[in-house]
Amino acid sequence: METTDIQYQSTLQHVAEQLLPFLRTFEAVQEEIHFGREREVQERVRVSAESIFPALTEEIAKVLPPAELQGIHATLTEALSCCVEAYTALLKGAGRNFAEWFLRSRQSLSRALYLLYDLREHLPPLQPYWLTPAALSSLSALETRAPTLEVPVGFLQQPRTDKHGEYSLYVPENYTPNRAWPLIVCLHGGYGQGNEYIWTWLRPAKSNGYLLLSPKSAGPTWSVLNPPLDIRSIQAMLTEVCETYQVDRTRVYLTGLSDGGTFAYLLGLSCSDLFAGIAPIAGDFHPMLDPLLRQGKGKETPLLVVHGGKDPIFPIESIRQAWTLFKRLGYNVTTHELPEWGHAYPYTINEQIVLPWFVGLTKTGTGS
Repeated sequence: METTDIQYQSTLQHVAEQLLPFLRTFEAVQEEIHFGREREVQERVRVSAESIFPALTEEIAKVLPPAELQGIHATLTEALSCCVEAYTALLKGAGRNFAEWFLRSRQSLSRALYLLYDLREHLPPLQPYWLTPAALSSLSALETRAPTLEVPVGFLQQPRTDKHGEYSLYVPENYTPNRAWPLIVCLHGGYGQGNEYIWTWLRPAKSNGYLLLSPKSAGPTWSVLNPPLDIRSIQAMLTEVCETYQVDRTRVYLTGLSDGGTFAYLLGLSCSDLFAGIAPIAGDFHPMLDPLLRQGKGKETPLLVVHGGKDPIFPIESIRQAWTLFKRLGYNVTTHELPEWGHAYPYTINEQIVLPWFVGLTKTGTGS
């Protein structure tokens, strides 16, 4: 029997209420993961999800929505399926194969998030997932599209061209060309994708009015041995975005994770005139930086270097040596060591450390 609109809205409410703790747990384990202790992560995710997905999948399958809500129902069904795929992929990884399954899980989760984000108007219990707590009271204003706006807002996926690689772009829904907007270029880690890494920045960007440009590297990871390859691509992306949107060129910031953090050094110091601040996270101090430092490239551009004390990929000892070198050469560097953090995704780091630092550059006049 077809459900009424009110009955179906109740179903949507229930599904969203069940998904919110799962999404928060899944995000938390991606940031707190320590390789070599994968079983702890898998058990934590299993506890949060094993009882909800069979029940939710069955509940959704039994519902016959009103005709006008069938599109919403199909999208929600697909989103749930992607969540299940993310959950099961994470549980499959073991030993050397864990990283591969972890990345597969990330991709499935990202597909689910895009679908759920498209349904956010119909899933109010999920609104706290898309915004910071301080921004929730401004939800209506943040979602109000400017009248007669002629450019798209929200998430945009741009394909590869002869000038640049593919990239993901987020434009706040309340964007207006009547003022200039800050923009953050965020670089994914090795073997990642721009369309999944951008989610580590969505909440602070949407809440505080920042555009996000999340490029895909030309190869499986960034071209640290041939920096111009990805540098030219990102420059072309940035030009394209600035030609379409009203970007404040004095408030364009650069950050990246892991290999993306390493490349943030190379891109940021090579093209320091483009960026008001550079924030590598869990990146390596690559030998390709040596000629840039010898030339004093980007010496005046503020740097925030964030690194975990328990990073198993790029050990903190070598990063501390790099910090000392930067300071000895007169670079404007701020360091932030996280004693208990390893090498993982930086959701709260972006929200609580990196974005406030970017904002502080503007307030002090350093980044303007």
